[in-house]
Amino acid sequence: MFLIFLWLRIKRFPKDVKLRKLAKAFLCRHILMSYAPVINFDSLVNNHITIEHFGETIKRDLRFEADHIRLLITELKFPDSVTLDNRIRMSGEEVFLRGLYELVTGNLKHIIANFFGRDFSCQVRAFSYFIDHIYNNFHHLVHNNLQWWYRNGFWEKSAAAIERKMSQRYPTEELNVVSHFIDCNCLETTVPGGGPAESGANAARWDVLIQRAFYNGWKSIHGMKHQTVDNAYGMTEDICGPTSLRRNDLAVLRRSNINDRFAALQHSGDIQYIIFGDSAYKKKSHITSYKKFQDMNRSQVHWNKSMKHVRISIEWNYGVTGSLFRYVRYKDKFKLMKSRKVSKIYTVATLFRNFHIALYGGQSSNYFDLVIPDDMLIHYIRNQDFDA
Repeated sequence: MFLIFLWLRIKRFPKDVKLRKLAKAFLCRHILMSYAPVINFDSLVNNHITIEHFGETIKRDLRFEADHIRLLITELKFPDSVTLDNRIRMSGEEVFLRGLYELVTGNLKHIIANFFGRDFSCQVRAFSYFIDHIYNNFHHLVHNNLQWWYRNGFWEKSAAAIERKMSQRYPTEELNVVSHFIDCNCLETTVPGGGPAESGANAARWDVLIQRAFYNGWKSIHGMKHQTVDNAYGMTEDICGPTSLRRNDLAVLRRSNINDRFAALQHSGDIQYIIFGDSAYKKKSHITSYKKFQDMNRSQVHWNKSMKHVRISIEWNYGVTGSLFRYVRYKDKFKLMKSRKVSKIYTVATLFRNFHIALYGGQSSNYFDLVIPDDMLIHYIRNQDFDA
């Protein structure tokens, strides 16, 4: 009605500037109010999602059974109550469920917030707490934790399993000392340093060298790189990174110092177990690669083919991590200039893949016919010996 009144007044006084401005302002307000989205305040309410709410689909949604999730919450030492930096309080169970659900699904934070309730900023903070808590307290399980694996006989069992699988193709009487595989995983990210470096008009832009620092010309992507050392069980024993994807595998190898660490750990051992990598890795005292075909006898040729065949298991492990925790597959999740936590997420996902294999086994352990020991998860998280 008021619009009709203004229209009639304008027709009567067409040169009234104030009246025209009033009509324009009211018309704009009317259009904005008509097309404004309906705000749903239901997400601000806490839905009190617990383990029991997932029901029979819990393993599909969270990758772990309900009892094992309770065990993980206890063993990973999540507190009973968590106070986030916006003073919102959540139970440790809710924070764990929120973090694991986002890591598994890779969904947008506002979608997850609608499922759990509260504002989506609470989901951002809960996921941040989840990543920081696990990385800060348990990253040592994949950083310089080789001694626990060696001390509990996993190197010997891994080498024996690799030997059995190789003998199925070309039987040999030689003792296999390759117990691990090494490779690097490429994690694609968004283009770093795009857009203005500051706010305001005529803002300066980021230095172009920032983009170049993370660019890999071979894959034509920006990203990060992690080097992993995996055993025949399909579990990652050691991880180095992230480093820039611009760096090649040998640069990451030098940074990890994995060869010297293997040598120091076995300095008094009768059998020296070694790591096998693809052709990018140069031969060292405890690292080997495909043998050259010049002046090779028949046995060496067979060894080369067999080892190349079984080495594919480390590629499976990268695929398993991406399948179990889809978050790491979305490059839009990894914005290098926005948050430091992007450097921790892949390590946390690798830890959870280790937890999953410790409970249920995996593609590599089935391929090498290895049985996961009882209470593997508890011993692994606690860094506790099996004969203790």
